[in-house]
Amino acid sequence: MATSAELAEALADYQQRTNQNDRLRRILQGWDRVVHLVAADNEVRFTLTVKGTLVVSIEEGLAGVPDLVVRADSEDLCDMFWGDLNPAEKYMNGEIKLEGSAEDVMRLDAMSMVMWLNE
Repeated sequence: MATSAELAEALADYQQRTNQNDRLRRILQGWDRVVHLVAADNEVRFTLTVKGTLVVSIEEGLAGVPDLVVRADSEDLCDMFWGDLNPAEKYMNGEIKLEGSAEDVMRLDAMSMVMWLNE
């Protein structure tokens, strides 16, 4: 089980890598969203905010009304944001759950694939 500090570190690294990746920034173009990240195995919760072409903030706790909710075990969330886990299989097995519009789910999937393939 990952701690809040471990997930915060993974998310900070993800934010930096995303904001420095031109391909990912093009994917984010026009996708202003609030994403809630919920660890299913503990009380760890984060809010990730995308604005313009950047991940502009990551806050501990759930803030605002989410456009997209990602639910998974804390270890899977950490591994996903570290780039150590390709989330497609976990998503297909129902271990990662996404709540949001089809467009938002597809955009998140594209982001993770670009990030994962670049690793």
